[in-house]
Amino acid sequence: MSVYIGGQTLGASSMSGNLTLTGNLYLPSSYSTSIGSQPAFYAGGRTGWLYSSSFGGINQWGELGSAMAWQVTQQAAGSYGFSTSTGRYTAPVAGNYYIYGQSYYLNDTSSTANYIHFQLSKNGNVSWLPGGRTPYNIYSHGEKAGYADGINVSAIFNLSVGDYVSIKPYWASGGSGRLYSDHTLFCGYLLG
Repeated sequence: MSVYIGGQTLGASSMSGNLTLTGNLYLPSSYSTSIGSQPAFYAGGRTGWLYSSSFGGINQWGELGSAMAWQVTQQAAGSYGFSTSTGRYTAPVAGNYYIYGQSYYLNDTSSTANYIHFQLSKNGNVSWLPGGRTPYNIYSHGEKAGYADGINVSAIFNLSVGDYVSIKPYWASGGSGRLYSDHTLFCGYLLG
């Protein structure tokens, strides 16, 4: 099948290696395209209830690492991908990635100081918005001995090869709230 690029016809059925295209690209309607080996991952925790001490303690950002006992399914990871020991997803291909995280949080005391910030981070930094701002959220603030409603975060990250994303919660000074790892999800995929 021929591919028409600008005013030139290329008769090769496949092209590989680094290829720079300029001009107009025309693909006949009978030609199908697909993204081969599109990177994606899905990870879930598997250990039950975990307190802030499992992630570095209170009043600091603590990465959801090996304490979660992650189980993971991933595709097209190559030599990169999700690490169950760090809880990080490392980009094998440069591009824009959709990243999503969610969890189940319980403030198990009568103190209203047991709230949590639940953030995505890029290369360990939670301040990834333009201008270096942090996209704050807060869960269970003001709740006593109850569950936070729907902890979930998502964002589109522009990642270079080797950049990583992870979930980093921040436990407030009350410190006795807990996450249920079996109901924690971290997933993402390359948009393009």
